[in-house]
Amino acid sequence: MLGNPHECRLNAKRFLRLAKRASGREMRRNLTDLAEIWTKLAAESESDNGLLRTFSELEFSEPYDALPRALRLRA
Repeated sequence: MLGNPHECRLNAKRFLRLAKRASGREMRRNLTDLAEIWTKLAAESESDNGLLRTFSELEFSEPYDALPRALRLRA
């Protein structure tokens, strides 16, 4: 199953709220780091979902050599 960018952003917000309430500096930093990770996951998920949508629209009924070249894949 693909990641859900909306859920990732909600998790980021939750960790930021926890960071604001944390008592220690190290705990605040750790929670803030986790929020940043969730934010990055949201962006990566959006990018991945867009790429997968594009691939699903391509017709692969016959050999298609341009795609591996475009992605700089080696055989």
